[in-house]
Amino acid sequence: MAMLVLPLAASGCATLPSSGPTRVEVMQASRDSTKLPVTLIELSAETIAAANSGAVPTGSLVALAGTGDIDRIGPGDVLQISIFEIGTALFSGASPAAAATGQPSAAGTALPPITVASDGSIIVPYAGRIRAEGQTTESLAQSILNGLRGLSEHAQVSVAMRENRTNSVFVLGGVKTPGRVPLSFAREHLLDMIALAGGAIGMPPDTTVRVTRGGRSAQIGLDELLAGSPDDLLLLPGDRIELLTRLQSFTVFGASDKVSEIPFQMRNLTLAQAVARAGGPADRQADPTAIFVFRWAPSEAPGAAPKPVIYRLNMLQPESYFVFQHFAMRNGDVIYMANARSNQATKLVQIINQLFSPLFTVRELAR
Repeated sequence: MAMLVLPLAASGCATLPSSGPTRVEVMQASRDSTKLPVTLIELSAETIAAANSGAVPTGSLVALAGTGDIDRIGPGDVLQISIFEIGTALFSGASPAAAATGQPSAAGTALPPITVASDGSIIVPYAGRIRAEGQTTESLAQSILNGLRGLSEHAQVSVAMRENRTNSVFVLGGVKTPGRVPLSFAREHLLDMIALAGGAIGMPPDTTVRVTRGGRSAQIGLDELLAGSPDDLLLLPGDRIELLTRLQSFTVFGASDKVSEIPFQMRNLTLAQAVARAGGPADRQADPTAIFVFRWAPSEAPGAAPKPVIYRLNMLQPESYFVFQHFAMRNGDVIYMANARSNQATKLVQIINQLFSPLFTVRELAR
């Protein structure tokens, strides 16, 4: 029986169930130029800097910084105009006779809400068409008063913003209450506006804030946007704020306790933290000398397609524990923990035991 089983051992190991290739098979495949051209890099103190050099920048909003007014009237704004008159009145109905008695009447009239037209003008009774675009509420009140001179006695005009559409920003994407939010004289910053929109829905490390101003756009990670920093922009009318959510994660395969996709939950995740989150290599089946990271790395040539790279870490070398504390994980990385070659022989023995243990049991019972 042994003579029959032993010749099958060598070929049988190649067809036994396995969670992936061994260290030798991965390294041989990386040398095979007829397949996908893969670069295999041994992680060490000398190669860690190059491995981290192509990290994707998180971005900055400083280039969009600027100043501007938030009290100017524009098309679409809805104004509330009130006119107060003493004596001869155009709007309140007071008569000139009342003023002649020495006791002139005083009255105020609130006009119906007026929407600024697309050409930036409004029409006020008796004062005619007045250009409102670009003016403040105070200067517009003076313009209306100038149009009423000689028609109304001792008139006073008050202009208030009923619906502020020009001095507003748009908050879109992953917030609880997206939409148009008017700016106030308190001068809101970027983080203030995100809070006014209900806050971000996604986790900060998975959320990118993109601001568009004057035809230019820039973005930054929400977890790196700090209050009071230059990136916390002072908002201007017309700014568009988008919160884009994209899960940052890596996957784990091979001789691990569980094949899984694991979210970063932080912006800067190291290989040491990633391996620990995955539970580390399984003691009874993993090859600690073959912890691989599969990655599509950016090419050095501008505009060229990314290239496949495999990084190998040997956990039996004490210095490697310093190295993988500085290896920066990237979104989409695949960690593969190779199987030890002895696993195949062990599995074969287990299968043989399962096949022949019933025969031995029958023999013992027959005795």
